[in-house]
Amino acid sequence: MDAETRAYLDQTLGALQQGFGTVREELATVREELATVRADVDEVRREVRESAVETRRHFDVVAEYLRHDLSGIAEGVIVLSERADRLSASVRAEIDERLSATHAVVRVAFSDVRQDIADLRSRL
Repeated sequence: MDAETRAYLDQTLGALQQGFGTVREELATVREELATVRADVDEVRREVRESAVETRRHFDVVAEYLRHDLSGIAEGVIVLSERADRLSASVRAEIDERLSATHAVVRVAFSDVRQDIADLRSRL
């Protein structure tokens, strides 16, 4: 191998070694950035987990309030239903009583009318 070829090969080898050195440096930088990205992803995962726990806690509190409110509403509906039943029974009893009284008055009135008719017939 002649000196010129050797010098060219040495120069090319040096350039390759320098290029590999640059690639190694860039790879180290990429590894560092990748480690930073992994740390960021781990932080985001931790924050999401914490947020999920907090959201669940708030949901549970709201659900308990809703259960309490719904229980109160259900009790109110039961009380109103009982009142409506009592009022209905009371109104029915009053209507029945008034109808009975009205029927009694009508019976007496018809009895009187029949008696009057009978008296009129007997006079004729």
